[in-house]
Amino acid sequence: MSDKTFEVVFNGKLVEGAVPEKVKANVAALFKVAVAKVEPLFSGATVTIKKGVDEATAKKYQMALYKAGAITGVVNRAAGVTASAAAPKAAASPAAAPQTAAKPVTQQQAAAAGDKSAADVGLQKSVVKQAPASVGELAGANIDAPGTVLVEHQDIPVPQIDTGALAMDAPGVELVTHEEMPEPVFDLSGITMSEEGAVLGEETAFEPLQVDTSGMSMDEPGVVLKEHEEVPPPQIDTSKLSLD
Repeated sequence: MSDKTFEVVFNGKLVEGAVPEKVKANVAALFKVAVAKVEPLFSGATVTIKKGVDEATAKKYQMALYKAGAITGVVNRAAGVTASAAAPKAAASPAAAPQTAAKPVTQQQAAAAGDKSAADVGLQKSVVKQAPASVGELAGANIDAPGTVLVEHQDIPVPQIDTGALAMDAPGVELVTHEEMPEPVFDLSGITMSEEGAVLGEETAFEPLQVDTSGMSMDEPGVVLKEHEEVPPPQIDTSKLSLD
């Protein structure tokens, strides 16, 4: 009997503190596709990222996606066992694959147990969302094994900088001689000062401004100069606004 009955599922849950746009970019880079191709995976509905693999391969996918910031689950279709979407747990060895989480209790199982308290039997409330029809190009995508060289290393030659014309003096050598700047000398011999109170310029008399107000009139106090116009309140369409 084939053991390739495992699937890797994802419902949009991210590692705590992860930035969604960064996670999308990481997942896209992991599968070597454009970011737009992985957008359907983050709809909130449960989608199957990889199916028809053995448990070790499924956990490899789970660990790689966790490092990218996405929390996935592992499903064994043959045994009907589903791993909840949780952070993969490392075994005794640091290189060990992520462990499968405990199976969540369904509503039918809770009713069969005869306990009406959902909290006591681990019943969780969930919202069913429409899953994408297909994961598109990711259906045939693969993740290389840890340690695989994706890009051959290229030795960058050390830059050759010609320092033959450069020289360095010994520590403490004065590179520039300080020059004393003489104090500026101002010739004030041609400047005189008038006595206090002396008139420095002749005062020019200006004629008072003549304003013709003969054609102006003034209404009595309290007269309404302009009728008040009611301004209608502004109509602002907020139907397209939302509050996070």
